[in-house]
Amino acid sequence: MKNDSVPVLLYYHINYDNDKNSVTPELFEAQLKFLKEEGYAPITKEELGEFMKTGKKDFDKAVVITLDGGYLDTWVYAYPLLKKYGFKAISFVISWNVEEDEYLGFNLDDYFSGKIKKEMLPNCNANIVVENGIKKKLERRLCWREVREMEESGIIDIEPNSKFHRQVYASDKIKGFNSPHNTVVQDSMVRGDERLGTPNFERKPEFAAREFIAYQDLRDRLIQYVKGNGYIQFFNKVNWKDELYSIIDDYKKEKNTDKIGQWETNEEQYKRIKTDLEVSKGEIGWETKKICKAFAWPWGAYNETSLKIAKEIGFEYLFTTKQGRNSFGDSPFEIKRIHINKQGMDWFKNIIELYSKSQD
Repeated sequence: MKNDSVPVLLYYHINYDNDKNSVTPELFEAQLKFLKEEGYAPITKEELGEFMKTGKKDFDKAVVITLDGGYLDTWVYAYPLLKKYGFKAISFVISWNVEEDEYLGFNLDDYFSGKIKKEMLPNCNANIVVENGIKKKLERRLCWREVREMEESGIIDIEPNSKFHRQVYASDKIKGFNSPHNTVVQDSMVRGDERLGTPNFERKPEFAAREFIAYQDLRDRLIQYVKGNGYIQFFNKVNWKDELYSIIDDYKKEKNTDKIGQWETNEEQYKRIKTDLEVSKGEIGWETKKICKAFAWPWGAYNETSLKIAKEIGFEYLFTTKQGRNSFGDSPFEIKRIHINKQGMDWFKNIIELYSKSQD
């Protein structure tokens, strides 16, 4: 088998969190060292796209490294290690989450040069906080100064990963109500109403679904009832759900309808998706002083409408979470990636070899 496919690697975190999306800096360094020793060229999105469209390539073996989300550990750990081993990467950033004035300065470069001790590096691990009785996982994010410095280095290509990275309510069937609970909430930000007492529906990524919106007056009625009956303490009652469902039943009788909301129109969906894509493209482009050409779909989810809009507004390279090979003849509008996690070096070596070669 020939080396006629380019593996595109997907990382989320390079830190010490104990979760499935975190790779330790030591493991990341070992992976980079292996790629360098095996002669993998660190190509850009443009070189990847040219190869996929025309078959032209100036390399024998190549790899593209991507980091999604815009987390602080990209600055503290990934960026210095990429520099150390002569690699480049694309960092897909959620523009809404970028901090304005949180520049922390130190990263592994300062440790390598002997400027600081390792324990002085910023803590990149997530924190668990409780808001309104709900546990939330807060992850350390980049600031604009760090974003600009990495972009200017030529080592990190900063591109958008959406404005908000949200989901939408994608069903008109109530599955419960928004309430305090003991489950850690992560990546659950929804475009709809999440105030305590409002209906909760099935959620889907915002670029892959039509949105259902419960009526404002119904939501306000539920919220006022919760606030008037103890707010957080209301949810300690055994039958609190029954009380909220009773309010909805009364609402239907009063309005003489079974409807509790409405679906967005095709035009509204188009405008919603286009606005987010344009804003994220514009914000990242403004801060990095360039025209952004690549985009990574949140959760890898999109539909025909969002794909059409992404092309219309000038994105030339669209990155998915589909796992597979990227070969001559494949579309740069559907770039496949390999999710890299905590599995050891033997797995990493096997997966790189597998996705560098053609299928028999």
